[in-house]
Amino acid sequence: MRQIFSVRFFAAVGAVVGLFFLLTTIFATREVIESDDDDDAATVELHKIDLVEQVFSSSNGQFRVGIDGAASSDTDLVIDGTRSLRVVKGTPGEMLCPEFGTIGGCAIVADLLGEAVVWFALVPMGSGSSVRMPAIDTLDDGVATLVNGWQMGFAPILDRRCGREEFESYSQFRTLLGDDFTAIFDIDERRLSAVECRVRVAYAPESVPTGTTTGTTDATDASTS
Repeated sequence: MRQIFSVRFFAAVGAVVGLFFLLTTIFATREVIESDDDDDAATVELHKIDLVEQVFSSSNGQFRVGIDGAASSDTDLVIDGTRSLRVVKGTPGEMLCPEFGTIGGCAIVADLLGEAVVWFALVPMGSGSSVRMPAIDTLDDGVATLVNGWQMGFAPILDRRCGREEFESYSQFRTLLGDDFTAIFDIDERRLSAVECRVRVAYAPESVPTGTTTGTTDATDASTS
C-alpha cells in the first residue's frame, strides 16, 4: 500500500506543535512575572497608628532595626519627663531617622496593643510639635491612610500650605499632585493637621497608585490655603 504520510511530514508537524507549546509557555510565564511585579508594587502593608511622640533619648545607644525588619535589641524610648515606651527585641519596625541618638531628633510612630508596641517606625522630628509624613492616599470615616499604609486621624479642616495654588476639591488636589505632597501630623492635636504641596519626605514611597477618597472628603475641601 502506498504510504500517504511520510516521516518528513510528521517531523514537520511535530516541529510546529513543539514551537506552539514553547511560545505558549514563554508568554504564560511572562504574564505571571508581570502580574507578580504589579501586585508587589501595589501592595502596601497597613498599620493602624495609635501613637506619635517625640523621642528625647534611648536607654540603648546601639538600638537598631536589623535587615530582617525587626528590633535587634531592647530599648526604652523616653518621650517626656514622666513617660517612656519600651520596644523589645524582635518587634517589627523601621528605622527612618538618621538623627537617632540626637536629643529630640526623632519621633516614634507606633501601632500598639494595649501598652505594648507591636510595630513601630522612627522618623525625623519636624519643627515644634510637627512630624512630616508621606502623602495622604485616602480619607474615610475620620481615618487618613497614607501612601505607605499608615492610618491615623485627621483634622476636619486640613491647612493647605500650597502657596498660590488653589484646588476646588480634594479629588482635584490628588489628581493634580498625585503623592507629591507632605502630610503634617501635629503631636499636640494628635492628628494630621496640614498638607504641604510639592514636597516629599525622604522615606515616602517612590510610586504608589492613587486611591479613591471617600467619607469626609468635603470637610477636607474646606481647607484653608
